[in-house]
Amino acid sequence: MADMIWLKGVQCRSKIGVPASERARRQTLLVDAGLEVDARPAAARDDFRRAVDYGAVEKLIRAESEAGERCLIETLAERLAAAILRTQPLVAAATIRVRKTPAVMPKTREVVVEIRRSR
Repeated sequence: MADMIWLKGVQCRSKIGVPASERARRQTLLVDAGLEVDARPAAARDDFRRAVDYGAVEKLIRAESEAGERCLIETLAERLAAAILRTQPLVAAATIRVRKTPAVMPKTREVVVEIRRSR
């Protein structure tokens, strides 16, 4: 059984949306990242060197979310999961949840995409 580490509500500014007019300005996205790890080695020795670097994951999420522009939050979720798995060897799987208040759907509070990817 894997242990979970969650980074919740990482706030990002992204050019994202299907119509070009929606991508014309940055919108706020909230990203949650669930990281499946074995926390026992780090916890047993209280050793941060055996743990996932939460700060590095947060920076990665923000950098990837804020770089370029894309149409779909599904695309962003896929790229985030791939980047986390590529750069964080202690992470066995990543659950990524991207939340967006859609500018083109004024009566919808938010759209959420959640994916889980593993090695």
